[in-house]
Amino acid sequence: MANNRKPVKQVVTKKHLAKQERERRETRAILFSTLAVAAVVVGLLAYVLVDNFIVKPSTVLASVGEEKITVREFQPVVKFTRLNMLNQASNYYYYYQMLGSYGSSFLTTAQNLVTSLKMPAVIGEQTLNTMVENILIQEEAAKRGITVSDEEVAKAMQAAFDFFPEGTPTPTITPTIVNTPTLSLTQIAIIQPTDTPTPLPTSTSTPEGWVPTNTPTSTLEPTATSEPVPAGSTPTSVPTETKVPTITPTPTVYTTKVYSGVLKDYYANVSNYGIPRNVIEDSFRNTLLREKLLEAVTADLEPKEEQVWARHILVATEDEAITVLEALKNGEDWNTLAATYSTDSSNKDNGGDLGWFGRGSMVTAFEDAAFAMKPGEISEPIKTDFGYHIIQCVGHAVNDLDASAFSKLKQTTFTNWLEDLRNSRDDIVLNDKWADFTPSTPAVTSTLYNAIFGGK
Repeated sequence: MANNRKPVKQVVTKKHLAKQERERRETRAILFSTLAVAAVVVGLLAYVLVDNFIVKPSTVLASVGEEKITVREFQPVVKFTRLNMLNQASNYYYYYQMLGSYGSSFLTTAQNLVTSLKMPAVIGEQTLNTMVENILIQEEAAKRGITVSDEEVAKAMQAAFDFFPEGTPTPTITPTIVNTPTLSLTQIAIIQPTDTPTPLPTSTSTPEGWVPTNTPTSTLEPTATSEPVPAGSTPTSVPTETKVPTITPTPTVYTTKVYSGVLKDYYANVSNYGIPRNVIEDSFRNTLLREKLLEAVTADLEPKEEQVWARHILVATEDEAITVLEALKNGEDWNTLAATYSTDSSNKDNGGDLGWFGRGSMVTAFEDAAFAMKPGEISEPIKTDFGYHIIQCVGHAVNDLDASAFSKLKQTTFTNWLEDLRNSRDDIVLNDKWADFTPSTPAVTSTLYNAIFGGK
């Protein structure tokens, strides 16, 4: 029998419709909330990316006129500086290991470098100031028509890697000037010498970064000698030229191809620290430009310097200094008092004799007092960080300088000139927040730190 039953029609009530509407609203709300959260996350991510890769790198940390130094330029230079300091510290520690107790000064230098690396702000400030100076040097060099070619940069980099395509330069022997002025009656009366004092050198050379200085090639000139006079001939006083043997340059230790590979590997290595190639090349260019401008600024400087010859007695307290001064006024012997009271162990047994020295060699208070005195005069107690000094001026003269001292004088003259140039500008501005952008990498490894400070 056929099924004639009709399907039951579902009745949709108002309650059911209300429920469906409520579910649709809840679904939309969840969807909108999800989209809103996603939008916030994307916005935050975009902000971080823009801030880290656009805003912060473009932040100006210093300006010199129209020239700007941004975070993007500053950070790689700081990293390069730190990397060079790490290499120097490792090298100095290696020298210390090789020399043992004789190399204690190398260990001290390594420790000082590592200590500085632990203070990122110190390195950051030095780096930023150097970058400001580089802009001033570039501007001044441009005014004077001084330039550095790409070829000069390439040669400097080759020398830094001990690659000399035309042969290793032969060292030049520079004669050392020793000032031994004739003692005046006043000086003889002051020190009652048994030997003529020799001026002490006032400087020692310190490495500037990892780039070694290339020693200039020697130039040998003919020397004149008299030839033997044959028997029976008339003697002559006319000198003849002595032949000078040709010095063949030492061949380079590796080829151009090998050097290119070494340089490529170096670029790849430093890039791991976030140091691009142009930072390295700019470092060489700025160094060469600085050297050329230094020579131009000091071109008229003569290898002479105003110097003072002084001796001192150093004590810990002002009362001790007054006691020594009273004893001197009462006629007691200077040398005896120096040996008895002075805490300067390096020269107390020599009457505290400091030899000849120029400006910039001593702390300011000591130097000002010494240069203001006449030979024979004895100072009142002079306070410095070392204690209290009783100073006696032995001599005051303009003396000749050896090559090392003259180099230091030129550097000091240039530094003062550059400082005056900077102080004369009113368009140099430093951002107070520069320290917030100073990187602390590459960092000192615990192995290097423990080795240098543990003496291992």
